[in-house]
Amino acid sequence: MLEIYLNFKNEATEAITFYETVFNTKCEAMMTFGEAPANPEYPTPESWNNLVMNASMNIEGTYVMFSDMPDGMGVNLEKGNNVSLVVSTDDEEKIDRLFARLSEGGKVIMPLGETFWSKKYGSLVDKYGINWMFNHFAENK
Repeated sequence: MLEIYLNFKNEATEAITFYETVFNTKCEAMMTFGEAPANPEYPTPESWNNLVMNASMNIEGTYVMFSDMPDGMGVNLEKGNNVSLVVSTDDEEKIDRLFARLSEGGKVIMPLGETFWSKKYGSLVDKYGINWMFNHFAENK
């Protein structure tokens, strides 16, 4: 499954509200950074607590996800590079293969690994400047 991920500079909530009215749809799920499980290895500043870590909605039959990318996250976010394509699958070998191929000549942002939301997740920018995310959607154990 291929999905779309939109990143914002501290205005994801505003964008979600706008797209809900434009497309007459509702945000299906939203988690703020403050609602996410704490990770002592990657503490988040208190100022991020009300920012969107992940949200999703169906826009015209396509699953679209949203997130804020606040300053200090290490991402040089600009309008134009704030869209990512997401490969979501329960096929772990497929994730490994696609990640390896797309990272050739590109830049790995986050190596494939386990997270609190996914058995395997990773992100990269391919050699053409396209942002990719990979998510193993089987239950994280």
